[in-house]
Amino acid sequence: MAKTIVGLSASLQAVDQDGKNIHSTVSRKFSDAIQQVGGLPFIIPVVDRSLVKAYVDSIDQLILTGGQNVHPQFYGENKTIDSDDYDLERDRFELALLEETLRQDKPVMGVCRGMQLLNVAFGGSLNQHIDNHWQGLPFGTSHSIQAQEKSTIERLFGAESRINSVHHQSVKRLASGFKATAFDPRDTTIEAIESTDSHRIIGLQWHPEFLINEEKGNIELFQYFLEEL
Repeated sequence: MAKTIVGLSASLQAVDQDGKNIHSTVSRKFSDAIQQVGGLPFIIPVVDRSLVKAYVDSIDQLILTGGQNVHPQFYGENKTIDSDDYDLERDRFELALLEETLRQDKPVMGVCRGMQLLNVAFGGSLNQHIDNHWQGLPFGTSHSIQAQEKSTIERLFGAESRINSVHHQSVKRLASGFKATAFDPRDTTIEAIESTDSHRIIGLQWHPEFLINEEKGNIELFQYFLEEL
């Protein structure tokens, strides 16, 4: 029986001080989680956008992974923070990758930056900086979330659960076609979104791939993505 092929968007990362040696990177934790639930991980590098359709033709599902900030030009704002943690090439490629994946009606999961990109792609906006959501490395948990009743998040994680937190931006204006299904009770930051239309999309602000063997719901999330979404 053929395995479900899950595309993983990769980031571009310089591994030398001069920025001349660029690697395509994605956490191995994603591959571990996908293999654990019976899928086949397939890493998609940032390449020429003319290759987007060929990549999407090759996968069954797409996970938009974490990384750099989404540039505010894509939600109609100027940059208001002192940061150079942006990659316009990646933004443009992943927006095209998402558009083609949706055109082919394939499921999408967005993780951290990936959820923010989903929101922006559908017309939402982001808070360019929020406090108290950066724990450093994504190991262990940082705070709790509260899930909305009858949501997928509640079914998988329960009404309350613990998550990690390694972001300093968040959803500001939620895009149409989505509902917020989990919140940080400390400040009401949106921690999960689910599509309300015909698209099959789920987004998480935390990194479930680092919690698959630590907190209930995270490996079940990957199982849900492969088998039900």
